[in-house]
Amino acid sequence: SLLFLLVVLLVPIITSAMTGDTSLTTKTVYLIRHAESEENRRIASLGRCFKQLGKFSLPSSSDIYASTQLLNVMAQVDSSVSEVGVKQIADMGAKLKEADFLQAAAVKLVAHSPLLRAQETSEGMLGCRANGTKADSVDRVLELELLIEKTPQEWTPMYFSSFKKRIASFEDWLGEQPEDSIAIVG
Repeated sequence: SLLFLLVVLLVPIITSAMTGDTSLTTKTVYLIRHAESEENRRIASLGRCFKQLGKFSLPSSSDIYASTQLLNVMAQVDSSVSEVGVKQIADMGAKLKEADFLQAAAVKLVAHSPLLRAQETSEGMLGCRANGTKADSVDRVLELELLIEKTPQEWTPMYFSSFKKRIASFEDWLGEQPEDSIAIVG
């Protein structure tokens, strides 16, 4: 089963930030969630362990092993896609190619997170990776630091405002882009 989140937003943008013009323009933004990552796989294993323990049963050794890998926090921060994620990318990539998605949706800008799982998803599904590959119909491919996942620090109430500032910065960035149809992979 494919767990991709593909959301289409029609975003009204006030263009006054750069030009002084206060006209409203609309952009179509396609939000694509990365394929299953190794981190997602390990967290699912941990969930299965707790579920089994709740039933007073022993979890599988593979779930225990995968769960213990979560202790290596740095390996979770920038993990690649899992084997399931590779299949998800191939399946969804084939569907998007068959539908000629980039051309049909007139996507001219693809931006992705610098995290490996987002780069792999963008390249595999859309044929676009910053400093690498670019689909013929796309004008620009960017790696955007603003798209990294919420940091552990940003989950805390004391630093939540920094996450909100990052969202506002992304909205500003979006408004500054000349393209009307944009795909975002994060």
